Amino acid sequence: MSSGPLAADDDLARSLYARMQEQGETLPEAAERLSLAAQDIDRAREQLVRLDLLNPETQTAADVSAVLNRSLRRSHQLLDSLVEQHVRTAALARRYLDLPGQTDPRAHLEFFAWPDHREHLFERIDELAESAKHEVLGMHPVAAWTRESLEAGLSRSETAVRNGVRMRALHAQIAMSHPLIREYMGKWREYGIEIRMAPLIPTRMLIYDRRTAILQADPEDLHAGSILIRGGSVVRSLAAIYDYCWTTASEPEDVPRSADGVSLTEQQLAVLRMLAAGAKDSAIARSMGVSTRTITRLVSELTAMLGASSRFQAGVRAARLGWLDAG
Repeated sequence: MSSGPLAADDDLARSLYARMQEQGETLPEAAERLSLAAQDIDRAREQLVRLDLLNPETQTAADVSAVLNRSLRRSHQLLDSLVEQHVRTAALARRYLDLPGQTDPRAHLEFFAWPDHREHLFERIDELAESAKHEVLGMHPVAAWTRESLEAGLSRSETAVRNGVRMRALHAQIAMSHPLIREYMGKWREYGIEIRMAPLIPTRMLIYDRRTAILQADPEDLHAGSILIRGGSVVRSLAAIYDYCWTTASEPEDVPRSADGVSLTEQQLAVLRMLAAGAKDSAIARSMGVSTRTITRLVSELTAMLGASSRFQAGVRAARLGWLDAG
C-alpha cells in the first residue's frame, strides 16, 4: 500500500466523496459535516476534479462507474488510433515506399518474410544493437516468451548498454502476471534498462538512434513478416509515437501484479466486468443466476487476488492488467 502525503490526500478525497454519495450532499456541505479545514478541502477538491469525480459547476459527485467507463473508452480510442497509425505506416513502407518518384532518398527499406527470413532478421537486430550509438527503444506486446528468447534479448541489450547506449523498453501491463517476465524484469533493470508498462502495446517495434526502425508488418499477425526502415521521416514519426506511449506509461512498481500465470474462469471474468461497470452484488447475482452469497465470495476472492482495498479499485486494477479484455 502507498503511504505519505499523496495517500493521505487520496484517503481524504475518498472520505469526502463517500459522504457526498451516501448523503446526496454537495462538496461544501459534506466538507462542513466532516469539519474539514479549508486547505484539506482544496486538496480533496483538486483530487476529485483530477479524477473527474466532481462536477465543478454543481459541486456534486459524479458516478464512479460512468467515469471509469468513459476513461476506459478514451484509453481504448487512443490505442486504436495508435494501432491505425501504425497500420498505415506499415502499409506505406511495405507497398509504396519503393515506387518510382515516391521514395524518400534518405530512406532504405527491407522486408523480412516470416518464418523464411527469421534468422536474417535476428542477424540484422544483432548488428543494429552492436552499432547503436545513443538509444534503443523497444515496444514489446505479450508473446510466447521462453527463457531462451529472453536470454537472447538480454544479450543484445547487454551489448548496447556496454557501449553507453540508453535502453528503454515498453511492456504490456498484463505481462506482470507472467513469472518469467517478472524474473527478467529484475535482470533488465540491473543492466540499466529502463522499463515502463502500458495498458496495451499496439505492436512490436524496435527503434535504433531514431534512424532505423524494425516493426511488425501487421500488428495482429506476427507471421505477416517484419519491416526495417532506415532514415527518412517515417522513423521519426514512429519515434514520436513511442515517446508518447512512454510518457503515458507506468513504472513497474505502480502496476498491480496478478497471481503467477493467472487464468480466470468465465464466471470470474463476468463478475469483474460487471464490477467495473458499477453493478452491485445482487444485480450481478440475478444476471448470472446464482446466489448473492456466491457473488460476494467471488468479489472477495478477486479483490484479494488483485491486492485491492475496494470493489472500485479491483475493477480499475483488472482493467489496467488487461483482464477485462481477456477471453
